[in-house]
Parts: sequence; structure tokens; C-alpha cells
Amino acid sequence: MGTTDNKRVVEAYMGRFARSDIDGVLAMMSDDATWTVVGKPHLFAGAGVRSKEEMGRVWRELYARLDGGLDMSVTGMVAEGEEVAAEVASRATTKDGRVYANAYHFLIAVRAGKVARVKEYTDLLHAAEVFG
Repeated sequence: MGTTDNKRVVEAYMGRFARSDIDGVLAMMSDDATWTVVGKPHLFAGAGVRSKEEMGRVWRELYARLDGGLDMSVTGMVAEGEEVAAEVASRATTKDGRVYANAYHFLIAVRAGKVARVKEYTDLLHAAEVFG
């Protein structure tokens, strides 16, 4: 797959979050995929490296707290080889009315049409304020 194809995979992948399609998100990941949230675990429990299975549990717990999906709008992308750097703006509302609006930078490796590795850079303090 070329860089344009990899960018399409990332765009489709992010779109599934707004539709609350966790099964679809997981299906787009390779079996050995990892997701890394860059940060200090003592400041935000979600920081660290997680497997695909672990992320499935994290997302299901998160979506149980949301009133609807998590809009993950891609605002820019650059690709080279299997790596796609994506800027993403998120927005969601929790069931108790708190607004989550964050900015992300993702470095995503796409192999054979599947998301194989994600490194997430975001404002973890905002996430902690909204989700605890």
C-alpha cells in the first residue's frame, strides 16, 4: 500500500470513533497492534503501552460514559512509507454534561491496510479533568 492508501486507512479509522463503532475500530487493527499514550502514568492512568485487547476494554469503558460518540476529526496528515502523522481534533459530551474537546497528534503505522501501531500525544490533564 502507498502513502495515499495509508492516509485513507487512518481517515476511516478515526471516523469509526464518532460512530461509536468500537468493533470496527478493533477490526481495523492488526492482531499484534499496540497503542501508546505518551505521558506520565502517575499523572494519567491511561498513559503507557496497551495491546489491541486492552484498548478495546478502555474504549468500551470510555464510551459507557459518553452521550454519543467521540468525534475524531482529522485536520491534517503527512505520510511517509507506512507511517502516517495525523493531527486530530476531538469532541464529546459525557453523560453528566461535561465537554471533552482535545487536540491530538498521532503517529500511526499502517501495515497491509491495518493499523499496527499508534503513538498518541495529547493534553492528558484535560482528559484527567473530564474522565478522572
